[in-house]
Amino acid sequence: MESDTGPRPDYDPRDALADVAATRSSVADRLITPWWYHPALGMILAALVLVGALDLHNAVRIPVAVACAAAIGLLVSAYQRVTGLWADIRNLGPVSLRWWFAYLVMVVVVIGISLVPSFTDRGLPGWTTALLVVVILVGTIVLGRGMDAAMRAEIRSGAATAPEARR
Repeated sequence: MESDTGPRPDYDPRDALADVAATRSSVADRLITPWWYHPALGMILAALVLVGALDLHNAVRIPVAVACAAAIGLLVSAYQRVTGLWADIRNLGPVSLRWWFAYLVMVVVVIGISLVPSFTDRGLPGWTTALLVVVILVGTIVLGRGMDAAMRAEIRSGAATAPEARR
């Protein structure tokens, strides 16, 4: 049995490029993050920051950390179920990678500051705790949505790789 693996004479290269562009556009359209994803992620991270900044006992910190880890797992699962996709750092282009790096820096700095009480046995002042919670919540929403928009544009243009479908 022979298989024909050569180019099809009736398939114009311009049509092939148009099909690639249409596929990229379709993937980018499917990759629209649900409106609730970034606020939910921000609230989960805010809970971690709050518990750390208030210097609560480990009997509170550990269950909150475990609950937050489980909540992130459920959030990712819900995202994959809704979109059928999951994008990670390998799917980022140059612009969305800068958004991701800004988000990473914010998370590391805010969580790092919130952990200061762990090493000093003194909770942070109330205003500092409130500021950290607001920064992580608002920053997650703003930077997350900015990164998503940049990644969708880069997938459409071919500057970023399209994520594979999740089953």
